[in-house]
Amino acid sequence: MPDPSDLLLDVRALGKRFGGLVAVREVDLAVRRGSVHAIIGPNGAGKTTAFNCITSFVKPTSGRILLDGERIDGLAPHRIAAHGVARTYQNVRLFANMTAIENVLVGEHLRLRTSFLDIVLRNGRFHREETAARARARDLLDFVGIGPRAGLLARAMPYGDQRRLEIARALATRPRLLMLDEPAAGMNPAEGMALVRLIERIRDDLGVTVLLIEHHMRVVMAISERITVFDRGAVLAEGAPNDIQNDDRVIAAYLGTRSTQEAHAVKLRAEARTA
Repeated sequence: MPDPSDLLLDVRALGKRFGGLVAVREVDLAVRRGSVHAIIGPNGAGKTTAFNCITSFVKPTSGRILLDGERIDGLAPHRIAAHGVARTYQNVRLFANMTAIENVLVGEHLRLRTSFLDIVLRNGRFHREETAARARARDLLDFVGIGPRAGLLARAMPYGDQRRLEIARALATRPRLLMLDEPAAGMNPAEGMALVRLIERIRDDLGVTVLLIEHHMRVVMAISERITVFDRGAVLAEGAPNDIQNDDRVIAAYLGTRSTQEAHAVKLRAEARTA
């Protein structure tokens, strides 16, 4: 067991039911400060539901969630964000008719200290804060590699750049924990490895802990220090990438599923040739 003082996120016996369906069952998850930790598993294994419980988009049925030793389960989503947790989603959720920099400014404005009166009066404090926020937003766009697209509408950006823009907006809230839900979805291998390098920089240069759900095993194995495997709503295995690759339970439940499908496809092709 890791030292509790080393943990940024400590999830204990997390459970979530939807009526008679058990989506998450007694999940323990320990994410070390300053690490990249991946969650993998078949579709429907409960990964995103666990994410939603951690960020309070759904209320856990049972369990405890601690961020840096402080319980956050039961807090409203905006309170959890204020504690330093930011996330992205499986499907891109940008403001399509706003520019890239305007999308990032949405995240920046969550941290502004201007009062309602400052905004109404548009006084000196408001202008100073707004200028600083715009400069930080440009820096973040440069950091994720889409600086030249700052004035482009989000809906006009290539898909891979939209993913990067989501990450920039999340980083604008200055999180301690960044949660990425399938960030490499829809990316080709080159884009996936570029994402790996970006996540490394987020960890190393910004000091942000990263927890991600991902199906692209090349990305997972390249970036993760620890991997937790979900299956049927429960934790099947947890360990270093090499341990997970060689775990018979993981191969049978997750990797083995793909092998079975491929074997079935080969069989069908062979039968078609002899028909």
